[in-house]
Amino acid sequence: MRPRAVFLGIDLGTSGVRIGALDERARPYALIGRRWPRGCHAVPAVWRHMSLALLTAFRQGPGRGLPIAAIAVAGTSGSLLLCRPIDGLPISPALMYNDARAGPHATRAHAAGLPPGPAAGPLGGVAKMLWLKERYAATRPLTALPQAAWLSGVLTGRFRVADHHNVLKLGFEHHWHAALAALGLTPLLPDVVAPGTPLGPLRAVFTRRLRLQEAPLIVAGTTDSMAALAALGDLPMGTGVTSLGSTLVLKVASPRPVADPAYGIYSHRLAHTWFAGGASESGGAVLAHYFDNAELKGLSQGLPLAEPLNLHYYPLLRPGERFPVNDPALRPRITPRPPDDRRFLQALFEGLAEIEALGYKRLAECGAPPVRRVVTTGGGAANAAWTAIRARTLGVPVICAPARPAAFGAARLALEAFMRHA
Repeated sequence: MRPRAVFLGIDLGTSGVRIGALDERARPYALIGRRWPRGCHAVPAVWRHMSLALLTAFRQGPGRGLPIAAIAVAGTSGSLLLCRPIDGLPISPALMYNDARAGPHATRAHAAGLPPGPAAGPLGGVAKMLWLKERYAATRPLTALPQAAWLSGVLTGRFRVADHHNVLKLGFEHHWHAALAALGLTPLLPDVVAPGTPLGPLRAVFTRRLRLQEAPLIVAGTTDSMAALAALGDLPMGTGVTSLGSTLVLKVASPRPVADPAYGIYSHRLAHTWFAGGASESGGAVLAHYFDNAELKGLSQGLPLAEPLNLHYYPLLRPGERFPVNDPALRPRITPRPPDDRRFLQALFEGLAEIEALGYKRLAECGAPPVRRVVTTGGGAANAAWTAIRARTLGVPVICAPARPAAFGAARLALEAFMRHA
């Protein structure tokens, strides 16, 4: 049955752009996407062109004839650019989440009093803003906008506002940190609103292009990781969410915010729930270093062994860790190596599971609820052997989440905002 209206989420991901559509009951209706052209993932004009092209494709395909009630945008956390606030024209290149060219400016930010945390360090937003300001700001008025906020501005014409999830890595935690004023960055800072805040209707030019009878409501978006959480639906307090990707990322549903800069622990709020979390340097990238996908699949058959190997590995690709252990000189611990590759893989799985368990313990020590169950996302969620070893180590139920791309989470944000403000 076709819905009466749909709610869209646009996800600007690392590999491409996706649009997810939900019906009025938050049920997935459609998902379409396109990969970024080679070498163009950091080009704002490409973000704009491909997002609008995908909206058009949705209207000509699964969304033909359907009203679009609301739209929200999710983008990669820590990606930003400088633009003119009057029309959003990019004045600088986009510095993406993993762009380290501003690294030397992190020392200046620290000297100005910026504490350790998501905004600090060589990949932090403050160092990136300093780098951009020196090269592009001069005396003209510009605004620093995260990726999702800039595309939301394209849709609405408002280029002075960003959601508080995306500006956490720019130095915003309930307020802008005083160090930003000391660094002369205040003129670049956008106004901050909560995710889901109505920003205004879709611009008339796009409403006509999409042949819509009424302009959809555009609401403030979120980061890609928070959109992925939103896609999971409502999670009870004490639910842990482990993302098993290249790195190991943990979050736990909490009634209160939790933070500890020493361990890189910070919190985002989604509706009435705080999600406190941290990210280890360990993760699936270590597995991929030793085994390809076919080897992982084959060697996982017959695991886990009845008895744990208890080699207590700490799998890392290079020295240095921050969460759940704060030691920039921590060396990888992947010895002794069993001669049997299957046993070696089990030892790696066990080491990763021990890091995960220590991570949830660290979050509880900092004020988050003890984890009662763990929902798993990411590529590693499909490995049954790893799941069994994690459940044995964590001592709580481990559930593999259904595949729900972040675009559906952004759509859910749009749906809930529309219902609140209808």
